[in-house]
Formats: sequence, C-alpha cells, structure tokens
Amino acid sequence: MPPVSQPLPWRKAVGKFPLILCVAIVVLIATVGPQFHGDREIAFDIAFLKWLHQIIPDSFAPFFRLTYKGTGIALTAVLVALSLGILLWKRRWLEAQYLAMGTLGILIIVDQILKPLFNRRRPLESLVEVDGRSFPSGHATGNVVFYFYIATLLATHFPQYRRYIFLGATVWVGLIGLSSMYCRVHWASDIMAGYAVGYVWLTVTLACLKRADPDTYYYGYYGKPVPRTQKPSLELPPTEH
Repeated sequence: MPPVSQPLPWRKAVGKFPLILCVAIVVLIATVGPQFHGDREIAFDIAFLKWLHQIIPDSFAPFFRLTYKGTGIALTAVLVALSLGILLWKRRWLEAQYLAMGTLGILIIVDQILKPLFNRRRPLESLVEVDGRSFPSGHATGNVVFYFYIATLLATHFPQYRRYIFLGATVWVGLIGLSSMYCRVHWASDIMAGYAVGYVWLTVTLACLKRADPDTYYYGYYGKPVPRTQKPSLELPPTEH
C-alpha cells in the first residue's frame, strides 16, 4: 500500500502563538467584557468616536455609509453562498465544509450567545438605520472569519501572491471596521472585541481544515516535508506448503 501522511496533532494545527493569543482573548473578554454591559458609557469609546469625526471630513460620510451597507449581512451572505458554490463546483468538499462551519458558527456565537449576554446599547445618532445590540460587533467578527478564511485558501494555492492577498484582506476588513465606527453603529471596543472573537473562531476553523487536509493546508502552506507512514496492508501473508 502507498504511504499516507501522519495525522496532524491539534497543537500543530493551532500553533503555539495562536493558542496563547486565543486563550488570552477568551480570558480578557471574560474579565473585562462585563464592563461593557447594558447602557454603561465608556469614556474612551465616546472620545474615540468624537475624535474620528474631527479628523475625517463630513464629505466622506456617503462613502462610509455605502461601505457599511455594502458589507452587511445580506451581501456577505451572497458572497458566502457564491464562495460555497464555487468550492463545491471545484469539488473542494473540505474547504466548503469548513467555510460553512466558520460562517455559521460565528453567527451563533455572536448573535445567540455574546450579544444577548452583554446586551450593550449602540451609539446614539448613527448615520445608518440599524437595530440590535452592540458588543461584540458581528460585522467585524463575520468579516474577519470570512475574508481571512478565503485569503488562506487563496494564499495556499497561490503562494507567490500570499503577501498581497493578506494585505488586501487586512486593509478591507480594517476599512469595514472604520466604517462601522464612523457611521456610529459600533463603539471602538465593539470592533476590537469583534476582531478578537473572529480571530479565535477563525483559528479553530483553520485548525480543523489543517487536520482534515494537512498535506495542503499545513505542510503545503508552510513548505514543510510531509511525514509519511506506511499504511498497514490488508493482504494475508503467503502460506507455506
């Protein structure tokens, strides 16, 4: 039988630094998060939104409103469905499976667990019509998971463009967060917490993908040799006559 790649341990799939960072994020949100509960006002958040409107001219308001509305749940759902369709058409079953896990999972984590738990009020006088609670930003978490998951797939198969792919994803996700704050839909702490929660769930999703296909998304991504082990043969040894 041909050799097969060895199973990838969870510690390698996650990575030492990402694991430490994820644990730190969970601990930080668990300890500091209650400070953002309900209608409590945070001086930093108020000052930051005020400063943001002071340094960015009002003429940019239509651009930020368009960016916020254009990256909302409706369009993002279309992009996710389109991406799933392309992956399934290309028979990338694992990639499609974990894209669905990442995007659906983050909706449940944020909208069904964290937002009801913290129940934080949004900023007043928002530039777009919006409802629901504020902390953490589902806009930020969902876009971190979706765009960086797609960026990882593209960077794996087009390593020569890896730097530009991740730079583009970073700038775009950062612009989305900036538009949310400028439109006074979210406080700065909502966005930072959203990025953090999105990073944790993205790390979990990518770790599952790496374990499912380590040859491509771990050894192939990092350019490491693939350790092989001989698969036990099911054939019976020849009998002596």
